[in-house]
Amino acid sequence: MKTIPHLRKFLLVFVLSLFVFACSNNDDDANPGTDDAIGNTDDDVTPSLPNIVELAESVDVLSTLLDAIEAADPTIADALAGDGPFTVFAPTNDAFNDLLNQLDDFDGFDDFDEDAEQQLLASILQYHVISGTEAFSNNLSDGTVLTTLQTEEITVNVDGGVFIEDKTEELAEVVSADNDASNGVVHIINKVLLPQEVLDALFPKPSIVELVVETEELSLLEEAVIKANLVDALNAEGPFTVFAPTNAAIEELFELLGDSFTSFDDFDNFLELQILEQILLYHAVPGNVTSSDLAPGMINTLLQDETLEIISDGNTFVISDASDIDANILSPDQEASNGVVHVIDKILIPQEIQDFLDMLNPDDPDSGLPTIREIVESTDELDFLREALEITGLLETLGEDGPFTVFAPTNETITLLFALIGGSFGDLNEFNLDFEIDLLRQVLSYHVVPGIVTSGDLTPGTVTTLLPNDGFEIVNNNGEFALIDGLHLPVDLLLTDIPAANGVIHTIDRILIPESVIQTVLSETEQNLLELIENLGECDEFIYAFMLVRDRFEEVLQSQEFTFFLPTNQAFLELFDELDGIDSLADFDTTEELELLGTILLYHLVPETTAFANDLFNNQELESIQGERLNIMINNGVFILDKTADPARVTSPDIEVFSGVIHIIDKVLLPQEALNQLSS
Repeated sequence: MKTIPHLRKFLLVFVLSLFVFACSNNDDDANPGTDDAIGNTDDDVTPSLPNIVELAESVDVLSTLLDAIEAADPTIADALAGDGPFTVFAPTNDAFNDLLNQLDDFDGFDDFDEDAEQQLLASILQYHVISGTEAFSNNLSDGTVLTTLQTEEITVNVDGGVFIEDKTEELAEVVSADNDASNGVVHIINKVLLPQEVLDALFPKPSIVELVVETEELSLLEEAVIKANLVDALNAEGPFTVFAPTNAAIEELFELLGDSFTSFDDFDNFLELQILEQILLYHAVPGNVTSSDLAPGMINTLLQDETLEIISDGNTFVISDASDIDANILSPDQEASNGVVHVIDKILIPQEIQDFLDMLNPDDPDSGLPTIREIVESTDELDFLREALEITGLLETLGEDGPFTVFAPTNETITLLFALIGGSFGDLNEFNLDFEIDLLRQVLSYHVVPGIVTSGDLTPGTVTTLLPNDGFEIVNNNGEFALIDGLHLPVDLLLTDIPAANGVIHTIDRILIPESVIQTVLSETEQNLLELIENLGECDEFIYAFMLVRDRFEEVLQSQEFTFFLPTNQAFLELFDELDGIDSLADFDTTEELELLGTILLYHLVPETTAFANDLFNNQELESIQGERLNIMINNGVFILDKTADPARVTSPDIEVFSGVIHIIDKVLLPQEALNQLSS
């Protein structure tokens, strides 16, 4: 056992003094005691022990301990000089230096200069003190648990010496035991003991996502979490338990999915991303389940209605999923700030995904790709399409042999359909009359093309659909193919070439409206107005906007006269750039947003007057049908002033339509009502 030279000298002097004192007592009969300088006899002289603080002050290797006490809270020294008894495990100077070397931004105790930091240092020091007990080394046995003044516990380990276990993985060795003091005992140790409170503050645990990012063998899992947009979910407070598959395990998933999957870049459509999200959620369990908490049985996962089974396997456990192969735990109990991670050697497959993989199994002649119907039924982004197909009876058709090509509108495009029908339609269940269901059937049939048309097969021209005598156009739109429907507006492809057993699916950014349906639901006046605007060539965005809020225009179109300031396509695009969460007219998909759009458009209409350009004059006020006024400014052209600071220039005046006039302008006009809605 190591000893400290200065302390050895102190103890040697102490022992010698006891020896001299004993010899003096043995010679009492020959040399009777005499009075000392203050009147005490030799019999009254006994050596006095220093208190714990005084003992520390006399030992060079404990000087840093005293500095730490002074920096943290000087009252600790006062307490340790009190009656006690105390047992103190005193770290050497080198032990404190080792600790400071491990801490960023702390080079010395002067850096503990904030209240929270000083409290942290005080907690460290209090963790070295046992109050009410004077525990000498012969009182310490293996496994002895001592509760510290800081309230957390330390444990004695006597395997090959005397060691103290704190909340770290490194033992502190007692290098000088049983240094007796008047109010307790001091054991000198070679490491600063750290309680969990301090570890959490000085060395905060990474979140589950951070732990995955920091672990090289989980780099593919990191890519998967990012691709599935689950970073925020797994960074939440939790706690969660994640069974994290290694890179090798995830490579096996690519093999299961087939040759077209070699990385997460290949997960590029709604169905594939949904599969990935479900698989990842199946690896997460609510709560903090350490390896010692595992017990045979079923446990719920974050994937709704899906469970994992924990199976006892000798002295350990394996994880059972819907496949035939169990997962082994390779590295358990990786602690995170919001849970725990167990690294496993296999990706876990929930039952629904296993059923899908079984259909992909080429070795099974009775299985294959899912049908278009099955894909629509299992894809959240196509819920609207599924419901509409069910109402019209077309869902069964898309489960037949085909083959078919489906241009599938996603959920958010339903707004245009309801606006087109007009009236009180706000839910697909309201299509309950025969002619309403037939109208819906016509719209949906217009989205289905006989045969298989992949994105590589697209060429400009007319495409025949399942709606008789009504097809849509394929055009080249700025280097990309787009569809032109009965509204004569482009519809963009989103995700292409989703394979099915009976065809292929392409998702699109807007519902397609056939010409025959437009002729059915729009009045002749509305059709003539839209045809005129379409012929203008630069105001197509307004046609879409008009369709979304067409019921708001009925009164104007029935009036004898009107003046309409019509924004260009570019004007709408510039408006979208200014609005948060609005990238196109398709994003006006809530009641409030449609109300806002209607308010904006009606601000461009002046009823009961046909004002040609030469009728307009400076500072003139025109009252819009929305209720607020427009101001005219004549200054090297005609400008319209709204409630913003930017005027709109009339770029093409005096386009006559019916009994009214249209002036094309380069800015969307905004009334105060709309500005108030946008600011709130």
